[in-house]
Amino acid sequence: MDKQSLTSSTLYFQCRPEKKPVEARGDTPGGKFDKDTTKCVIQVAAYGSKPAAEAATEKECKLNDGLSETLNTSSTSFTFRCPEGSRLLPVNFDKAYEGRACTKKRSIARMGLGASLLEGISATSVTTALPSSTEGSTDSSSPVETVAAQTPVKVLPAYTFSVSEFPEKDVHVCYYCVDSKAKKEQINTREKVCKALIEVKGVPKPDHAASSGTATFSTNKLVMAGAILISSALVMSISA
Repeated sequence: MDKQSLTSSTLYFQCRPEKKPVEARGDTPGGKFDKDTTKCVIQVAAYGSKPAAEAATEKECKLNDGLSETLNTSSTSFTFRCPEGSRLLPVNFDKAYEGRACTKKRSIARMGLGASLLEGISATSVTTALPSSTEGSTDSSSPVETVAAQTPVKVLPAYTFSVSEFPEKDVHVCYYCVDSKAKKEQINTREKVCKALIEVKGVPKPDHAASSGTATFSTNKLVMAGAILISSALVMSISA
């Protein structure tokens, strides 16, 4: 790749059998494959030349510590980074841990909100600032920049969690930064880890039933008032 986009993106590649599904084998790790669903999905984080966020807004999740953030309709994204020598869990960007306890891994799409996680370059990455050379592409909304514009010396990843559709009730989304050398037992006991807890505030939908009830009540009041006026007019007419 000789050119680089300004913004980061996530690329996915699928590996599928060309003709027939691969025959099930008993000597493969994890036992036999499901012949109907045998495939491989490769997730690639394509870094843009622009940092994921400004250095002032990017937060570091330090090991043996925690990080928390609240997102609402006024603040829809949060960017954090894991310390050098650590990695993010879960690995798949379409999944996260749900709840304050951060123990249940689940698809983000099934949490009742519209959200995504994007990996990009951290603002703390060290680069050599060479003169930038920006070129226009056929898509004016996606300018590209030559890779030689900035030569990375040390590239650190940063992760941006963005909400596009808010849930009706509060949802807690969680990620872990873990020591790259940590064993599975240490991860399970939450040793040498940092928990990044994101609270997404719910936005209740309008209660149509309540609105309908209020309108019906108002209509009934108007009918009663009209009936009283007519009765009063009849009494006055008889008296006259």
